[in-house]
Amino acid sequence: MNSSSPMTYIPPLCDGACGTTPRSQMPMMELMMQDMMTMVRMMPTICWAMVMQRRHMSWADMGHMMLQIMLACMEMCMMVCAVPMYMMLPGAMFALWMGVCCMMCMAMCWMLNGKEMMHQCVVGSKSWMMGQESDDEKWMFMGGMGMSSRHCHSTTLPILSKLFSRAMTCICMPTYGMPMDMLMMMLQRCMPISTQAKRTLYAQMRCALLDDSMKRCVVLCHNHSAVVVSQVLAQLCCDIPADKLCKLEIYTFGSAAAEFMMPMGESNMESEMPHHMHMDMNNMNGTNMDSDSDMMTMRTGIHIEHFAMANDPFAQMGVLKSVRNNMDSRYCGGVFIMNDMSSMMNNHTMSSMSMASQQVSQNMTMFSSGIMMEDYLLSMFPAQLLPPTDNAGMPRNMTGGMMDCAMMIDRDCASKREIAAMGSYYAASGHKKMGMGNRRRSWTGLATMAGMEKDMKNGMSAGMDGLEMVRKMCKDCDKHRGRDVSWLCRYAGMGKAAGNGMMMGMMMEGDVMMDPGMMMKGMGAMKGMMNGDMMDNDMMKGQ
Repeated sequence: MNSSSPMTYIPPLCDGACGTTPRSQMPMMELMMQDMMTMVRMMPTICWAMVMQRRHMSWADMGHMMLQIMLACMEMCMMVCAVPMYMMLPGAMFALWMGVCCMMCMAMCWMLNGKEMMHQCVVGSKSWMMGQESDDEKWMFMGGMGMSSRHCHSTTLPILSKLFSRAMTCICMPTYGMPMDMLMMMLQRCMPISTQAKRTLYAQMRCALLDDSMKRCVVLCHNHSAVVVSQVLAQLCCDIPADKLCKLEIYTFGSAAAEFMMPMGESNMESEMPHHMHMDMNNMNGTNMDSDSDMMTMRTGIHIEHFAMANDPFAQMGVLKSVRNNMDSRYCGGVFIMNDMSSMMNNHTMSSMSMASQQVSQNMTMFSSGIMMEDYLLSMFPAQLLPPTDNAGMPRNMTGGMMDCAMMIDRDCASKREIAAMGSYYAASGHKKMGMGNRRRSWTGLATMAGMEKDMKNGMSAGMDGLEMVRKMCKDCDKHRGRDVSWLCRYAGMGKAAGNGMMMGMMMEGDVMMDPGMMMKGMGAMKGMMNGDMMDNDMMKGQ
Protein backbone atom coordinates (compact mmCIF):
# COMPACT_ATOMS: atom_id res chain seq x y z
CA MET A 1 0.00 0.00 0.00
CA ASN A 2 1.52 3.30 -1.08
CA SER A 3 1.35 6.26 1.20
CA SER A 4 2.43 9.87 0.89
CA SER A 5 3.34 9.83 4.58
CA PRO A 6 6.65 8.37 5.79
CA MET A 7 4.84 6.57 8.63
CA THR A 8 1.80 4.27 8.56
CA TYR A 9 0.14 3.02 11.72
CA ILE A 10 -2.03 -0.07 12.22
CA PRO A 11 -3.78 -0.16 15.64
CA PRO A 12 -3.52 -3.27 17.83
CA LEU A 13 -5.69 -6.30 17.21
CA CYS A 14 -8.67 -6.64 19.59
CA ASP A 15 -10.23 -9.93 18.36
CA GLY A 16 -13.15 -9.95 20.78
CA ALA A 17 -14.49 -13.11 19.12
CA CYS A 18 -11.19 -15.02 19.66
CA GLY A 19 -11.30 -16.09 16.03
CA THR A 20 -7.64 -15.75 15.10
CA THR A 21 -5.86 -19.03 14.48
CA PRO A 22 -2.57 -19.87 16.26
CA ARG A 23 0.20 -21.01 13.97
CA SER A 24 0.49 -24.31 15.88
CA GLN A 25 -2.93 -25.30 14.50
CA MET A 26 -1.79 -25.02 10.88
CA PRO A 27 -0.07 -27.75 8.79
CA MET A 28 3.61 -27.60 9.71
CA MET A 29 5.01 -28.91 6.42
CA GLU A 30 3.01 -26.40 4.42
CA LEU A 31 4.25 -23.56 6.62
CA MET A 32 7.85 -24.72 6.32
CA MET A 33 7.62 -24.88 2.54
CA GLN A 34 6.19 -21.36 2.42
CA ASP A 35 8.95 -20.06 4.69
CA MET A 36 11.63 -21.82 2.64
CA MET A 37 10.43 -20.24 -0.59
CA THR A 38 10.24 -16.83 1.10
CA MET A 39 13.79 -17.12 2.44
CA VAL A 40 15.17 -18.16 -0.94
CA ARG A 41 13.62 -15.06 -2.51
CA MET A 42 14.91 -12.74 0.21
CA MET A 43 18.52 -14.03 0.29
CA PRO A 44 19.78 -11.71 -2.52
CA THR A 45 18.18 -8.73 -0.77
CA ILE A 46 19.81 -9.63 2.55
CA CYS A 47 23.24 -10.15 1.00
CA TRP A 48 23.08 -6.87 -0.93
CA ALA A 49 21.93 -4.94 2.15
CA MET A 50 24.76 -6.38 4.24
CA VAL A 51 27.32 -5.44 1.59
CA MET A 52 25.95 -1.89 1.40
CA GLN A 53 26.04 -1.60 5.18
CA ARG A 54 29.75 -2.40 5.26
CA ARG A 55 31.09 0.06 2.70
CA HIS A 56 33.03 1.82 5.49
CA MET A 57 34.35 -0.75 7.93
CA SER A 58 36.92 -0.86 10.66
CA TRP A 59 39.47 -3.66 10.69
CA ALA A 60 37.50 -5.48 13.37
CA ASP A 61 34.29 -5.29 11.37
CA MET A 62 36.12 -6.38 8.23
CA GLY A 63 37.44 -9.41 10.07
CA HIS A 64 33.95 -10.20 11.32
CA MET A 65 32.57 -9.97 7.79
CA MET A 66 35.30 -12.23 6.41
CA LEU A 67 34.55 -14.82 9.09
CA GLN A 68 30.86 -14.71 8.22
CA ILE A 69 31.62 -15.18 4.52
CA MET A 70 34.06 -18.04 5.16
CA LEU A 71 31.62 -19.77 7.48
CA ALA A 72 28.74 -19.43 5.03
CA CYS A 73 30.87 -20.76 2.15
CA MET A 74 32.08 -23.67 4.27
CA GLU A 75 28.54 -24.64 5.25
CA MET A 76 27.25 -24.33 1.69
CA CYS A 77 30.10 -26.51 0.39
CA MET A 78 29.40 -29.12 3.07
CA MET A 79 25.71 -29.26 2.16
CA VAL A 80 26.41 -29.48 -1.58
CA CYS A 81 29.30 -31.96 -1.40
CA ALA A 82 28.07 -34.20 1.41
CA VAL A 83 26.19 -36.68 -0.80
CA PRO A 84 28.82 -36.92 -3.61
CA MET A 85 31.64 -37.29 -1.08
CA TYR A 86 29.73 -40.00 0.78
CA MET A 87 29.29 -41.96 -2.44
CA MET A 88 32.89 -41.55 -3.67
CA LEU A 89 35.07 -41.75 -0.53
CA PRO A 90 35.58 -44.71 1.77
CA GLY A 91 33.74 -44.52 5.07
CA ALA A 92 36.81 -43.57 7.12
CA MET A 93 37.88 -40.88 4.68
CA PHE A 94 34.38 -39.39 4.54
CA ALA A 95 34.18 -39.33 8.34
CA LEU A 96 37.58 -37.62 8.52
CA TRP A 97 36.55 -35.01 5.92
CA MET A 98 33.26 -34.34 7.69
CA GLY A 99 34.97 -34.10 11.08
CA VAL A 100 37.56 -31.59 9.86
CA CYS A 101 34.88 -29.43 8.24
CA CYS A 102 32.72 -29.48 11.37
CA MET A 103 35.67 -28.53 13.58
CA MET A 104 36.52 -25.60 11.30
CA CYS A 105 32.89 -24.39 11.40
CA MET A 106 32.78 -24.72 15.19
CA ALA A 107 36.01 -22.74 15.54
CA MET A 108 34.69 -19.88 13.39
CA CYS A 109 31.37 -19.88 15.30
CA TRP A 110 33.28 -19.65 18.58
CA MET A 111 35.23 -16.66 17.28
CA LEU A 112 32.02 -14.91 16.22
CA ASN A 113 29.97 -15.64 19.35
CA GLY A 114 32.57 -14.99 22.02
CA LYS A 115 32.55 -16.41 25.52
CA GLU A 116 29.66 -14.58 27.17
CA MET A 117 25.99 -14.69 26.15
CA MET A 118 24.85 -11.89 28.47
CA HIS A 119 26.23 -8.38 28.78
CA GLN A 120 25.07 -5.43 30.83
CA CYS A 121 25.66 -1.72 30.35
CA VAL A 122 25.02 0.76 33.17
CA VAL A 123 24.37 4.38 32.15
CA GLY A 124 27.24 6.71 32.99
CA SER A 125 29.61 3.86 33.79
CA LYS A 126 32.36 2.21 31.76
CA SER A 127 32.06 -1.03 33.66
CA TRP A 128 30.40 -4.13 32.29
CA MET A 129 28.81 -6.58 34.70
CA MET A 130 26.64 -9.62 34.87
CA GLY A 131 23.44 -10.13 36.87
CA GLN A 132 20.50 -8.08 38.10
CA GLU A 133 20.65 -4.31 38.30
CA SER A 134 19.44 -2.52 41.41
CA ASP A 135 16.86 -0.23 39.73
CA ASP A 136 13.11 -0.80 39.77
CA GLU A 137 13.01 -1.39 36.01
CA LYS A 138 14.36 -4.26 33.98
CA TRP A 139 15.38 -3.42 30.41
CA MET A 140 16.55 -6.18 28.08
CA PHE A 141 17.68 -6.25 24.48
CA MET A 142 17.98 -9.32 22.27
CA GLY A 143 20.09 -8.93 19.15
CA GLY A 144 19.09 -10.33 15.80
CA MET A 145 20.69 -12.30 13.01
CA GLY A 146 24.13 -11.17 11.91
CA MET A 147 24.88 -9.22 15.10
CA SER A 148 28.05 -10.54 16.68
CA SER A 149 28.58 -10.52 20.42
CA ARG A 150 31.44 -8.02 20.05
CA HIS A 151 29.37 -5.55 18.03
CA CYS A 152 26.41 -5.93 20.36
CA HIS A 153 28.19 -5.14 23.61
CA SER A 154 30.59 -2.55 22.15
CA THR A 155 28.18 -0.56 19.95
CA THR A 156 24.49 -1.40 20.10
CA LEU A 157 24.13 -1.86 23.84
CA PRO A 158 25.79 1.47 24.85
CA ILE A 159 23.67 3.31 22.26
CA LEU A 160 20.46 1.83 23.67
CA SER A 161 21.50 2.46 27.26
CA LYS A 162 22.25 6.13 26.64
CA LEU A 163 19.27 6.68 24.34
CA PHE A 164 16.75 5.47 26.92
CA SER A 165 18.80 6.41 30.01
CA ARG A 166 18.38 2.96 31.48
CA ALA A 167 20.67 0.12 32.49
CA MET A 168 20.42 -2.39 29.66
CA THR A 169 20.94 -6.15 29.72
CA CYS A 170 21.75 -7.84 26.41
CA ILE A 171 21.16 -11.48 25.53
CA CYS A 172 23.12 -12.32 22.40
CA MET A 173 21.68 -14.71 19.86
CA PRO A 174 24.50 -17.10 18.83
CA THR A 175 25.29 -17.27 15.14
CA TYR A 176 26.20 -20.45 13.29
CA GLY A 177 26.60 -18.97 9.83
CA MET A 178 23.98 -17.46 7.54
CA PRO A 179 22.70 -20.77 6.09
CA MET A 180 22.29 -22.42 9.49
CA ASP A 181 20.81 -19.26 11.03
CA MET A 182 18.18 -19.05 8.28
CA LEU A 183 17.36 -22.74 8.72
CA MET A 184 17.05 -22.29 12.47
CA MET A 185 14.77 -19.29 12.05
CA MET A 186 12.55 -21.26 9.66
CA LEU A 187 12.24 -24.11 12.17
CA GLN A 188 11.61 -21.76 15.11
CA ARG A 189 8.83 -20.01 13.21
CA CYS A 190 7.03 -23.34 12.79
CA MET A 191 7.71 -25.10 16.10
CA PRO A 192 8.99 -24.22 19.59
CA ILE A 193 12.68 -25.11 19.89
CA SER A 194 14.42 -24.79 23.24
CA THR A 195 17.73 -22.94 23.01
CA GLN A 196 20.07 -21.48 25.60
CA ALA A 197 19.14 -17.92 24.58
CA LYS A 198 15.44 -18.72 24.90
CA ARG A 199 15.85 -20.28 28.34
CA THR A 200 17.94 -17.33 29.51
CA LEU A 201 15.38 -14.80 28.28
CA TYR A 202 12.52 -16.69 29.90
CA ALA A 203 14.34 -16.82 33.25
CA GLN A 204 15.18 -13.11 33.15
CA MET A 205 11.64 -12.05 32.21
CA ARG A 206 10.01 -14.38 34.72
CA CYS A 207 12.17 -13.14 37.60
CA ALA A 208 11.49 -9.49 36.70
CA LEU A 209 7.72 -9.99 36.42
CA LEU A 210 7.42 -11.90 39.70
CA ASP A 211 9.60 -9.39 41.58
CA ASP A 212 7.28 -6.97 43.37
CA SER A 213 10.03 -4.35 43.56
CA MET A 214 10.10 -4.15 39.75
CA LYS A 215 7.50 -1.80 38.30
CA ARG A 216 8.35 -2.35 34.63
CA CYS A 217 9.92 -5.04 32.45
CA VAL A 218 10.84 -3.84 28.96
CA VAL A 219 12.11 -6.11 26.17
CA LEU A 220 13.54 -4.84 22.87
CA CYS A 221 14.29 -7.29 20.07
CA HIS A 222 15.44 -7.19 16.46
CA ASN A 223 14.44 -9.40 13.47
CA HIS A 224 15.24 -13.08 14.30
CA SER A 225 15.14 -12.61 18.06
CA ALA A 226 11.49 -11.53 17.85
CA VAL A 227 10.66 -15.18 17.09
CA VAL A 228 12.17 -16.18 20.42
CA VAL A 229 10.48 -13.33 22.29
CA SER A 230 7.06 -14.25 20.86
CA GLN A 231 7.43 -17.86 22.05
CA VAL A 232 8.63 -16.78 25.48
CA LEU A 233 5.67 -14.40 25.73
CA ALA A 234 3.23 -17.22 24.94
CA GLN A 235 4.82 -19.35 27.67
CA LEU A 236 4.75 -16.52 30.21
CA CYS A 237 1.04 -15.95 29.57
CA CYS A 238 0.51 -19.51 30.82
CA ASP A 239 2.88 -19.30 33.80
CA ILE A 240 2.48 -15.76 35.18
CA PRO A 241 -0.67 -14.20 36.72
CA ALA A 242 -2.39 -11.59 34.60
CA ASP A 243 -1.79 -8.80 37.12
CA LYS A 244 1.97 -9.46 36.95
CA LEU A 245 1.98 -9.39 33.14
CA CYS A 246 0.76 -5.79 33.19
CA LYS A 247 4.36 -4.73 33.90
CA LEU A 248 5.56 -6.14 30.58
CA GLU A 249 6.33 -3.97 27.54
CA ILE A 250 7.70 -5.42 24.29
CA TYR A 251 9.10 -3.41 21.37
CA THR A 252 10.20 -5.20 18.20
CA PHE A 253 12.23 -3.84 15.30
CA GLY A 254 11.87 -5.59 11.95
CA SER A 255 10.20 -8.56 13.60
CA ALA A 256 10.59 -11.86 11.73
CA ALA A 257 8.05 -13.60 13.99
CA ALA A 258 5.02 -15.08 12.26
CA GLU A 259 2.74 -14.42 15.25
CA PHE A 260 2.67 -12.53 18.55
CA MET A 261 0.15 -14.17 20.83
CA MET A 262 -1.35 -12.98 24.08
CA PRO A 263 -4.74 -13.64 25.73
CA MET A 264 -7.57 -12.27 23.60
CA GLY A 265 -11.34 -12.09 23.99
CA GLU A 266 -13.87 -9.79 25.58
CA SER A 267 -12.23 -9.78 29.02
CA ASN A 268 -8.87 -8.68 27.55
CA MET A 269 -10.26 -6.24 25.01
CA GLU A 270 -10.03 -2.99 26.99
CA SER A 271 -7.83 -0.69 24.94
CA GLU A 272 -4.88 1.23 26.37
CA MET A 273 -4.83 4.98 26.29
CA PRO A 274 -2.36 6.41 23.76
CA HIS A 275 0.39 8.61 25.12
CA HIS A 276 -1.05 11.83 23.64
CA MET A 277 -4.53 11.19 25.14
CA HIS A 278 -2.99 10.63 28.56
CA MET A 279 -1.12 13.94 28.35
CA ASP A 280 -4.22 15.76 27.13
CA MET A 281 -6.21 14.38 30.07
CA ASN A 282 -3.60 15.62 32.53
CA ASN A 283 -3.68 19.08 30.93
CA MET A 284 -7.48 19.23 31.09
CA ASN A 285 -7.49 18.20 34.75
CA GLY A 286 -4.75 20.68 35.58
CA THR A 287 -2.56 17.94 37.06
CA ASN A 288 1.17 17.58 36.77
CA MET A 289 1.49 13.93 37.60
CA ASP A 290 4.41 11.74 36.75
CA SER A 291 3.64 10.28 33.35
CA ASP A 292 5.26 6.89 33.88
CA SER A 293 3.82 6.15 37.31
CA ASP A 294 0.36 7.40 36.35
CA MET A 295 0.26 5.33 33.18
CA MET A 296 1.38 2.23 35.05
CA THR A 297 -1.69 2.45 37.29
CA MET A 298 -3.90 2.55 34.17
CA ARG A 299 -2.31 -0.51 32.55
CA THR A 300 -4.75 -3.26 31.57
CA GLY A 301 -2.41 -5.80 29.99
CA ILE A 302 0.78 -6.38 28.05
CA HIS A 303 1.86 -3.46 25.87
CA ILE A 304 3.40 -4.38 22.50
CA GLU A 305 4.66 -2.17 19.68
CA HIS A 306 6.20 -3.25 16.37
CA PHE A 307 8.42 -1.01 14.24
CA ALA A 308 9.02 -2.20 10.68
CA MET A 309 10.71 -0.73 7.64
CA ALA A 310 8.77 -1.47 4.47
CA ASN A 311 11.85 -2.78 2.64
CA ASP A 312 13.33 -4.76 5.54
CA PRO A 313 13.34 -8.40 4.29
CA PHE A 314 12.89 -9.81 7.80
CA ALA A 315 9.92 -7.54 8.44
CA GLN A 316 8.46 -8.46 5.07
CA MET A 317 8.35 -12.14 5.95
CA GLY A 318 7.31 -11.47 9.54
CA VAL A 319 5.21 -8.63 10.87
CA LEU A 320 4.24 -7.07 7.52
CA LYS A 321 3.13 -10.35 5.97
CA SER A 322 1.22 -11.40 9.08
CA VAL A 323 -0.59 -8.09 9.52
CA ARG A 324 -1.34 -7.17 5.91
CA ASN A 325 -1.67 -10.52 4.16
CA ASN A 326 -2.50 -13.21 6.72
CA MET A 327 -5.58 -11.58 8.17
CA ASP A 328 -6.40 -14.64 10.30
CA SER A 329 -3.07 -14.57 12.17
CA ARG A 330 -2.90 -13.43 15.79
CA TYR A 331 -0.34 -10.64 15.73
CA CYS A 332 -0.97 -8.51 18.81
CA GLY A 333 0.32 -4.98 19.25
CA GLY A 334 0.34 -1.76 17.27
CA VAL A 335 2.44 -1.65 14.09
CA PHE A 336 4.44 1.41 13.00
CA ILE A 337 5.47 0.99 9.35
CA MET A 338 8.27 3.18 8.00
CA ASN A 339 7.49 3.47 4.31
CA ASP A 340 10.16 3.37 1.64
CA MET A 341 9.93 6.88 0.19
CA SER A 342 12.83 6.55 -2.26
CA SER A 343 10.56 5.29 -5.06
CA MET A 344 8.01 8.06 -4.48
CA MET A 345 10.30 11.08 -4.58
CA ASN A 346 8.56 12.79 -7.51
CA ASN A 347 7.26 16.30 -7.76
CA HIS A 348 3.61 15.35 -7.28
CA THR A 349 4.26 13.34 -4.13
CA MET A 350 6.67 15.83 -2.63
CA SER A 351 4.25 18.70 -3.19
CA SER A 352 1.57 16.88 -1.17
CA MET A 353 3.89 16.35 1.80
CA SER A 354 4.70 18.79 4.55
CA MET A 355 8.17 20.33 4.77
CA ALA A 356 8.99 18.17 7.81
CA SER A 357 7.92 15.01 6.02
CA GLN A 358 9.98 15.95 2.96
CA GLN A 359 13.10 16.49 5.07
CA VAL A 360 12.58 13.26 7.00
CA SER A 361 11.99 11.28 3.80
CA GLN A 362 15.19 12.59 2.23
CA ASN A 363 17.23 11.87 5.35
CA MET A 364 15.76 8.48 6.22
CA THR A 365 16.32 6.92 2.79
CA MET A 366 19.94 6.59 3.89
CA PHE A 367 18.99 4.32 6.80
CA SER A 368 16.23 2.27 5.17
CA SER A 369 17.59 -1.29 4.96
CA GLY A 370 16.69 -2.36 8.51
CA ILE A 371 19.29 -5.15 8.55
CA MET A 372 21.06 -3.57 11.52
CA MET A 373 19.42 -2.40 14.72
CA GLU A 374 21.11 0.98 14.33
CA ASP A 375 19.15 1.55 11.11
CA TYR A 376 15.94 1.71 13.11
CA LEU A 377 17.42 3.83 15.87
CA LEU A 378 18.76 6.44 13.45
CA SER A 379 15.51 6.53 11.50
CA MET A 380 13.45 7.03 14.64
CA PHE A 381 15.74 9.14 16.83
CA PRO A 382 18.24 11.04 14.63
CA ALA A 383 18.09 14.17 16.77
CA GLN A 384 19.25 12.19 19.81
CA LEU A 385 21.91 10.10 18.07
CA LEU A 386 23.48 12.29 15.39
CA PRO A 387 25.76 15.24 16.21
CA PRO A 388 24.20 18.68 15.67
CA THR A 389 26.85 19.74 13.13
CA ASP A 390 28.41 18.09 10.10
CA ASN A 391 32.14 17.70 9.42
CA ALA A 392 32.24 21.26 8.05
CA GLY A 393 30.88 22.70 11.30
CA MET A 394 27.53 23.60 9.77
CA PRO A 395 24.34 22.81 11.71
CA ARG A 396 22.33 19.89 10.42
CA ASN A 397 18.80 20.38 9.17
CA MET A 398 17.66 17.30 11.08
CA THR A 399 14.07 16.81 12.25
CA GLY A 400 12.80 14.38 14.85
CA GLY A 401 12.90 11.50 12.40
CA MET A 402 10.17 9.13 11.36
CA MET A 403 8.37 9.34 14.67
CA ASP A 404 8.00 13.10 14.29
CA CYS A 405 5.89 12.82 11.10
CA ALA A 406 2.11 12.79 10.96
CA MET A 407 0.97 9.21 10.52
CA MET A 408 -1.37 7.74 7.98
CA ILE A 409 -3.79 5.36 9.75
CA ASP A 410 -4.47 2.14 7.83
CA ARG A 411 -8.15 1.82 8.76
CA ASP A 412 -8.88 -0.77 6.08
CA CYS A 413 -6.26 -3.21 7.33
CA ALA A 414 -7.27 -2.76 10.97
CA SER A 415 -10.96 -3.36 10.17
CA LYS A 416 -10.26 -6.35 7.92
CA ARG A 417 -8.27 -8.05 10.68
CA GLU A 418 -11.23 -7.84 13.06
CA ILE A 419 -13.71 -8.96 10.40
CA ALA A 420 -11.45 -11.88 9.43
CA ALA A 421 -11.32 -12.94 13.08
CA MET A 422 -15.11 -12.91 13.29
CA GLY A 423 -15.35 -14.92 10.07
CA SER A 424 -12.85 -17.47 11.38
CA TYR A 425 -14.78 -17.76 14.64
CA TYR A 426 -17.99 -18.42 12.75
CA ALA A 427 -16.32 -21.03 10.55
CA ALA A 428 -14.64 -22.73 13.54
CA SER A 429 -17.98 -22.91 15.39
CA GLY A 430 -19.14 -25.75 13.13
CA HIS A 431 -20.89 -23.74 10.42
CA LYS A 432 -18.83 -25.08 7.53
CA LYS A 433 -21.39 -27.81 7.01
CA MET A 434 -24.04 -25.10 6.64
CA GLY A 435 -22.21 -23.55 3.70
CA MET A 436 -20.03 -21.00 5.51
CA GLY A 437 -16.85 -22.64 4.22
CA ASN A 438 -17.78 -21.89 0.60
CA ARG A 439 -19.16 -18.48 1.29
CA ARG A 440 -17.21 -15.49 0.01
CA ARG A 441 -15.74 -13.43 2.84
CA SER A 442 -17.16 -9.94 3.18
CA TRP A 443 -15.07 -7.05 4.46
CA THR A 444 -17.99 -5.10 6.00
CA GLY A 445 -19.29 -5.57 9.51
CA LEU A 446 -22.98 -5.75 8.55
CA ALA A 447 -22.42 -8.38 5.87
CA THR A 448 -20.35 -10.45 8.27
CA MET A 449 -23.15 -10.37 10.85
CA ALA A 450 -25.80 -11.39 8.29
CA GLY A 451 -27.28 -14.75 9.23
CA MET A 452 -25.41 -14.89 12.53
CA GLU A 453 -28.14 -13.69 14.89
CA LYS A 454 -28.00 -16.93 16.84
CA ASP A 455 -24.30 -16.48 17.50
CA MET A 456 -24.62 -13.02 19.05
CA LYS A 457 -24.19 -14.51 22.51
CA ASN A 458 -21.31 -16.79 21.52
CA GLY A 459 -18.65 -14.28 20.49
CA MET A 460 -19.92 -12.32 17.49
CA SER A 461 -21.20 -9.54 19.71
CA ALA A 462 -17.76 -9.22 21.33
CA GLY A 463 -16.24 -9.30 17.85
CA MET A 464 -18.38 -6.35 16.77
CA ASP A 465 -17.35 -4.52 19.94
CA GLY A 466 -13.72 -5.14 19.02
CA LEU A 467 -14.33 -3.80 15.51
CA GLU A 468 -15.87 -0.62 16.90
CA MET A 469 -12.98 -0.27 19.36
CA VAL A 470 -10.42 -0.55 16.57
CA ARG A 471 -12.25 2.06 14.52
CA LYS A 472 -12.29 4.35 17.54
CA MET A 473 -8.52 3.88 17.96
CA CYS A 474 -8.03 4.79 14.31
CA LYS A 475 -10.04 7.97 14.86
CA ASP A 476 -8.16 8.85 18.06
CA CYS A 477 -4.75 8.46 16.40
CA ASP A 478 -5.64 10.28 13.20
CA LYS A 479 -3.50 13.35 12.38
CA HIS A 480 -1.12 12.56 15.22
CA ARG A 481 2.60 11.98 15.01
CA GLY A 482 4.21 8.67 15.78
CA ARG A 483 5.75 9.97 18.97
CA ASP A 484 2.28 10.98 20.20
CA VAL A 485 1.08 7.39 20.03
CA SER A 486 4.17 5.28 20.74
CA TRP A 487 5.09 4.56 24.32
CA LEU A 488 8.72 3.96 23.43
CA CYS A 489 9.31 7.57 22.41
CA ARG A 490 8.58 8.89 25.88
CA TYR A 491 11.63 7.04 27.22
CA ALA A 492 13.91 8.61 24.61
CA GLY A 493 12.87 12.21 25.38
CA MET A 494 11.51 12.64 21.88
CA GLY A 495 11.49 16.18 20.55
CA LYS A 496 14.09 17.43 23.04
CA ALA A 497 17.56 18.58 22.16
CA ALA A 498 19.04 16.73 25.11
CA GLY A 499 20.68 14.20 22.85
CA ASN A 500 23.20 16.63 21.30
CA GLY A 501 24.86 13.87 19.35
CA MET A 502 24.39 11.02 21.77
CA MET A 503 26.10 8.54 19.50
CA MET A 504 29.12 10.80 19.32
CA GLY A 505 29.23 11.03 23.10
CA MET A 506 29.01 7.27 23.41
CA MET A 507 31.87 6.75 21.01
CA MET A 508 34.05 9.27 22.86
CA GLU A 509 33.36 7.61 26.21
CA GLY A 510 34.51 4.35 24.68
CA ASP A 511 37.87 6.03 23.88
CA VAL A 512 37.01 5.96 20.18
CA MET A 513 36.60 9.22 18.31
CA MET A 514 34.88 9.45 14.98
CA ASP A 515 34.12 11.91 12.21
CA PRO A 516 30.47 12.92 12.47
CA GLY A 517 30.27 13.74 8.79
CA MET A 518 30.59 10.08 7.91
CA MET A 519 27.47 9.25 9.93
CA MET A 520 25.18 10.45 7.18
CA LYS A 521 26.69 8.02 4.71
CA GLY A 522 24.81 5.08 6.23
CA MET A 523 25.10 2.79 9.16
CA GLY A 524 28.04 1.04 7.55
CA ALA A 525 29.94 4.25 8.16
CA MET A 526 29.05 4.14 11.85
CA LYS A 527 30.42 0.64 12.21
CA GLY A 528 33.56 1.51 10.33
CA MET A 529 34.20 4.53 12.50
CA MET A 530 34.30 2.52 15.72
CA ASN A 531 38.06 2.25 15.23
CA GLY A 532 38.30 4.93 12.56
CA ASP A 533 39.99 8.26 12.18
CA MET A 534 40.66 10.59 15.09
CA MET A 535 38.62 13.76 15.33
CA ASP A 536 40.34 17.12 15.25
CA ASN A 537 40.32 19.39 18.29
CA ASP A 538 38.03 22.00 16.80
CA MET A 539 35.31 19.48 16.21
CA MET A 540 35.74 18.20 19.76
CA LYS A 541 35.18 21.70 21.09
CA GLY A 542 32.06 22.04 18.95
CA GLN A 543 30.50 19.13 20.78
